[in-house]
Amino acid sequence: MRSYFILAMCFLFLIQYFVGSQVLQYILALFAAIAFLGSITLARPTPRFFSILMFLAGIIFTVLKGDGLEEVVQGITANLPLLTLLVLVPLLSIPLKMGGFFDSILLYLKHFQNHPRKLFMGITSVLFFLGPILNIGAIRIVHEFAQKLKLNSTFLSKAYLVGFSTTILWSPYYAAVAITLLYLQVSITDYVPYGLGLGILFLIIGNLMFSLWAGKQKLEPSEQQDEESFSPDHGKRIKVLAVIIFSLMTVTIIAEMITHWSMLVLVSFVAILFPLVWCLFSHQWKALRQYLLDFRDQSVPIMNNEIIMYISAGFFGQSLIGTSLGQGLSIFMIDLAQISFLLFALFILVTMVIVTYMGIHQVVVVTVLATQMDPILLGTTKEILAMVIMLAWATSSVLSPVNPVNLLVSTLVKRSSIQVGTRDNGWFLLSMCTIGIAILTLFH
Repeated sequence: MRSYFILAMCFLFLIQYFVGSQVLQYILALFAAIAFLGSITLARPTPRFFSILMFLAGIIFTVLKGDGLEEVVQGITANLPLLTLLVLVPLLSIPLKMGGFFDSILLYLKHFQNHPRKLFMGITSVLFFLGPILNIGAIRIVHEFAQKLKLNSTFLSKAYLVGFSTTILWSPYYAAVAITLLYLQVSITDYVPYGLGLGILFLIIGNLMFSLWAGKQKLEPSEQQDEESFSPDHGKRIKVLAVIIFSLMTVTIIAEMITHWSMLVLVSFVAILFPLVWCLFSHQWKALRQYLLDFRDQSVPIMNNEIIMYISAGFFGQSLIGTSLGQGLSIFMIDLAQISFLLFALFILVTMVIVTYMGIHQVVVVTVLATQMDPILLGTTKEILAMVIMLAWATSSVLSPVNPVNLLVSTLVKRSSIQVGTRDNGWFLLSMCTIGIAILTLFH
């Protein structure tokens, strides 16, 4: 029943986006408030504490400003576009599962199991392209294969986090990019050249750094032969998968250029339509029904932390607008940027890392900072500003011992979060931040 309520809220938001009814907006706010209250007791202690704190602070700021019910409704529903995308994006993986694409990918990676450098490149590349669609589920899928090979835990830690961290930088299907572009009002068409360019650059750097590490560790190719051959059918299936991913990205970007709709709305629609279009051609309706039931029973109910963090962060961020605290934060960032764009970028980076170390999700920092940012007053462009935020988001996702990405990898490879984030990937992150900020400062 709870899953149906959350899905109904998402579909109601999509209807409201086009209808623009004030009555629907009030109903949406009621849905969001009920979802928030219903998820509090089910969420982890740390997100629960900070979410309640932000929600109460939002109420206090709203009362002190003298805002009416309309402003409260706008605040509570501010992050519903992001929440809708987060809930619906897992639907994109259903056709890929039905098509057997994952089996072909894993067999392709197994082909390189005795060649560490090639295997590392394969794993990072797979995560780079599948991460946007499967989120951290892509790491789980790759690990199902990798754990059978009994690979070095440091090898896996580096491969998973290098591959996935570069995904965070560029994909409109990933929530981090989506919320940043939403608040800064950046078109995905304008953003992609920056995000994808830096993502590919850091993917290459990560592989080069691994090659150096592998040389020191004396990880040499083995002469052992693969037990199962990689057939032409599997190769064809991987090519089809590449075409599908490219088509999804292209359709989304072209649709935004033509319609000028929100990227969050477009991605949500693509997530709904893709499984239906797939079944129109494959006629796998019975399989689709089972996957949809799994989605309802397994994917939707586990989003309690995201629901309370996103709703409370949106409300808190909107309530700060027009307050002396919000204006003070805005003036501080403007003054810092005028002194040095490098100092401003480091402030965003350090703030994001510190806050995520405390257990607060990055969406809180982005919501609070982005609502107080004016690119013109900061002396830069919206695209550069978005890239600074995404660089900080990717870094904090790897470093923070309580971030879902770090926690998942540390659990899978059976190493501590500090080892996985700092010891295994510290030099890569330092290189990524140094090179990234230098390039953005140059373009700025």
